[in-house]
Amino acid sequence: MKQRVITAIVMVAVMIPFFIFSWTLAFPVLAGFLAAVGIFEMQRCIDSVKHYAVSVPTVIAAAGMPFLVRYVKNDVIGYVFFICFALITYTFSVSVFSKHRFPVETAAFSCSTAVYISFGFSALVLLRDLEHGRYIYLLAFIIPWVTDTFAYFCGRAFGKHKLIPDVSPKKTVEGSVGGTVCAVLVTLLYGLLIGAVTESKPNYLPLALVTLIVSLVSQCGDLIMSLVKRKFGIKDYGKLFPGHGGVLDRFDSVICVSPFIYFMTEFIPVLKLFS
Repeated sequence: MKQRVITAIVMVAVMIPFFIFSWTLAFPVLAGFLAAVGIFEMQRCIDSVKHYAVSVPTVIAAAGMPFLVRYVKNDVIGYVFFICFALITYTFSVSVFSKHRFPVETAAFSCSTAVYISFGFSALVLLRDLEHGRYIYLLAFIIPWVTDTFAYFCGRAFGKHKLIPDVSPKKTVEGSVGGTVCAVLVTLLYGLLIGAVTESKPNYLPLALVTLIVSLVSQCGDLIMSLVKRKFGIKDYGKLFPGHGGVLDRFDSVICVSPFIYFMTEFIPVLKLFS
């Protein structure tokens, strides 16, 4: 526990400057670094990191995606679509010509997880660049981490019914519900704080609804990464954060929720969080 607390303090201290200067190059640098490390962890997990013809281009593409979505303003969707399609085609082509050394199952896992991880971290940059984005993108961290923290404590205090024991034996239904309820309350307090110290006006009903959905999605993100770990028989994805594991152990829910928050706040007008 002591190691976990120390690591958490150091991690927050290191990330704060990136958050303060999130409107500069610093934030895509952070997102690109985390995406690259996350892809590397996943490639190692699925035993494809040694296939350098696939792992190296995949890591490079993941690291570059956050820069692409911020600095390429014209038809960025077209660029992202092409890069993803080209990477998928290339990866399966390597499998075709590898003479069974790079199985098609590994290629499929490599492609799907690469898109999942790189899109998740890139969406954080998209969130930051929205109107009121300086407040919205933080929700991609606040909601999952509050959900996870209070799900743990509520599960310890009230948990009686296992959620999905085959995937995550310690998670309970009571913990899941408690985590979501607490996430909604904390987000509403966050909106109240933003409204008190800035000129932005929080819209509380959309905040509550988006948090409810995102909290549930964050738990799915956690379970997805737990399922992959069980599939490949590993305890943690990495050791970058002592006591916490790797990037995918610490940010598993964040990368899952960020695209959902972006879509809901950008394309569904009634879910506008701040005005």
